[in-house]
Amino acid sequence: MGTQPSESAAAGGDRFLILVVEDSLVDAMVVRERLERDGRFNVTHVATLAETLERLSQGVLPDAVILDLNLTDSAGLETFCRIHDPFPNLPIIILTGDHDESLGIKAMRLGAQDYVGKSNLDGQVLVRSLLYAIERNKRRMVEHRQRAVDRELQFAKQIQEYLLPNDSPEIPGFDVAGRCVAIDSTSGDFFDFIDHGDGKWDIVLADVCGHGIGPAMITVGTRRLLRSTAELYEDVGQLVTIANRGICEDTFQSLFVTLFFARLDSNAMRLTYVGAGHLGFLIDSDGKVAELRTRGIPTGVDPDYTYQVDGSVELSAGCIVLLMTDGIWEARGDDHVAFGKERAAEVVHRNRSKPASEIVAELISSVTSFCHPHPIKDDMTAVVIKSF
Repeated sequence: MGTQPSESAAAGGDRFLILVVEDSLVDAMVVRERLERDGRFNVTHVATLAETLERLSQGVLPDAVILDLNLTDSAGLETFCRIHDPFPNLPIIILTGDHDESLGIKAMRLGAQDYVGKSNLDGQVLVRSLLYAIERNKRRMVEHRQRAVDRELQFAKQIQEYLLPNDSPEIPGFDVAGRCVAIDSTSGDFFDFIDHGDGKWDIVLADVCGHGIGPAMITVGTRRLLRSTAELYEDVGQLVTIANRGICEDTFQSLFVTLFFARLDSNAMRLTYVGAGHLGFLIDSDGKVAELRTRGIPTGVDPDYTYQVDGSVELSAGCIVLLMTDGIWEARGDDHVAFGKERAAEVVHRNRSKPASEIVAELISSVTSFCHPHPIKDDMTAVVIKSF
């Protein structure tokens, strides 16, 4: 019958609650005596289907039911179905007589966990059947919950992917692309492109502290706050200041959001930016790297913090602006050495003749190869702004 089932409930001092549904007082007493002799079971007895349904409807379900199909107020498989249909997650073991073993088999096809013949009611058989039934049901419930969680995570992933830009923006004089790679079903990273319709674009890179569904929910709210405030404020420092107040309302104290917010004016070939725990990198045509340093604290920490514009740079032809989350430069390989910001900038410069989307793909691929055979441990997001 496979491996021995877990007996942790009884071993830990807990006892399994068993409901015996049997209209024969003698048979019920035999079952009770043999189970209580084992020491791991508390047994309650009822004699009719009506009593059974009334007791189950009170809310405290037993760990298992031992059921005689033929009662004074119900007979055959209908007895099983009347209990199983409203309580499908309740393990039921069928008690069968000498001539109705086939009913036990049919009940198992309908969802019963096992059947035991009344002529074979020794304690060992009954106890083993109960323990296996309870254990199988626990495992089934865990698997059921896991499938439900997986479905919810897949749905959350689809929503998050839908909110990321599907296509690179078409900006005169620039080639811009971004990519987000999550280590879980959902990501705490995101990027965004916001078109103002006058040659100006807002470009956002953000990283919510942590991984999984919680940070992913924060990314959705943060994205919406930034998009809403982007329409209202010309000063990007003021914009992030206002957005930060909303982010503080939406996050726990331990969940903060680092971000780099840049406004690209394609007519003036100028990038104006503000950082909240993030910096950027400007790589010229010769491969020289200049950090776009920022001073702001992460958003979601202090609702009264005032963000200021950190800088404004002119982007001449051949320049590349690289934005990336720390999942890229902090990724570590066999020797525990980090991939590093310098290596990331070198990969971008080496591939500068390629489209921005391919540069981003080469960067992500380089990090993955660098870490192999070890798994990536953090979300990775990068945005490349290439001027021509």
